[in-house]
Order: sequence, then structure tokens, then C-alpha cells
Amino acid sequence: MPEWEDQLSWQRLQEDSKAREDFLAKSQMFICHVASQVCFRFLEWGRDEELSEALIAFNEAIDLFKADKGVPFLAFARILIKRRLIDYHRKQRVPLSNSLDQEDYGRDVEIHLSLDEFKENEQSRERAEEIQQFNKALATVKLTFQDLVAVSPKHRDSRETLLRAARELAFDKELWSNVERTGKIPMQALALKTQIHPKVLERGRKYILAVALLIANQHDYIYLREYVLPREKG
Repeated sequence: MPEWEDQLSWQRLQEDSKAREDFLAKSQMFICHVASQVCFRFLEWGRDEELSEALIAFNEAIDLFKADKGVPFLAFARILIKRRLIDYHRKQRVPLSNSLDQEDYGRDVEIHLSLDEFKENEQSRERAEEIQQFNKALATVKLTFQDLVAVSPKHRDSRETLLRAARELAFDKELWSNVERTGKIPMQALALKTQIHPKVLERGRKYILAVALLIANQHDYIYLREYVLPREKG
């Protein structure tokens, strides 16, 4: 879950128009990412009407969201965006490329969804899809989800050290480009950047790589981020 979401006061966000505008602006990358996935093509703000529809859905998700329901906001927003875009394409008579969405195409799609309905009907499926997608991503670097579970540090200090390394790896464009190209961590460069001993990095290699993959693709793994990454206190 993106770091900016942890700090939100939902009552303020729902009542303060300036706070909402700021949040919508910060969320444009997420909205575009989800909408582009649904439409199976890159979308651009100011050019593609689908993004206007996605923004409406995201704004509706803010209105409907309740923090005490135990549902990640971005997961709820994602499904509302998907439903609205499927409905939009149905009305425009423009079929979507994604075969999974063809089940909904051609019939009326209920684009409004309560949090309770989402929790009951959608959450388990969405979580399972994320795990399946993440397993495929892990396979590209010769890892599995079971590897991540098995090598997760038991001690808090060790976990925080490796999480810091994973964040540095994921957010550094040059380092992450190296990972995407080779499937391996550039250990020497990461040790230099983080000032963490190379032996510590080597022992935590699988964990660092798996978590960095999660962070680098944060918009795809909303549930898994909550499971793997601790929330910041404070």
C-alpha cells in the first residue's frame, strides 16, 4: 500500500475538498495504471476518456469508503474503476481485449458496489489473483511465494534492515533496471548505496529481491503489500 495512504484521515478526505483534490492528484499514477490494465493499452491524461471514467470511479470510492471495514481502499477503488470501465466500453460498444473481462462485456454491469458487497464477493478473488500474479513475477527471478515466506526474517531489526535494502533497490532506477535486465541484485552497488554489509545482503538476498519486486510494482499488489510490509507507526 503506498506510503501516502497510511497517513490519510478519511473523514477529512471525504469532507475537505482541498484534501480530496490533493489526494486525487497524488493518485493519478495509480488510476492510470489500473485503467490501462483494464483497457490493455497505455492511456494518457487529457487524451483518453477512459481516464475520466476511472477518475469518477476513484472519487466514488472515496465517498463510499469506511476505514473500519477492514478493506484496503486501493483494492476497493480498483474494482470500482474496473466495473465502470467495463460498463463504459459496453455502452460504447468497444470490446475489451482482456478475455477475463469478456464475461462482463455484453451485459449490464453493476458499477456501484458497497464495501460490504466487496468484502463478501470480491476480496477473496482479488487476493488470490494477486498471489497468482506475484508468483508469476517471482518466477522470472527464480523465486516462489513459498521462498518469501520461508526466508522472512524473524527478528524485527533484521527485517527492518532488509526492508530498507529492498526499498532502496526498488526505488533506485539504475539498480532496478539492472535487476530487470539480469534477474539478480547488483550486490556491490546496493551495499555501497545502503552501507549494509555485503554478507548481510547476501544472506537476505531472496527476501530483498522478492520484497523489492513487490514494492517496484506496488499498484498491482495491494493486499500483498499489507501482508508483507509493516505499516509505519506514528
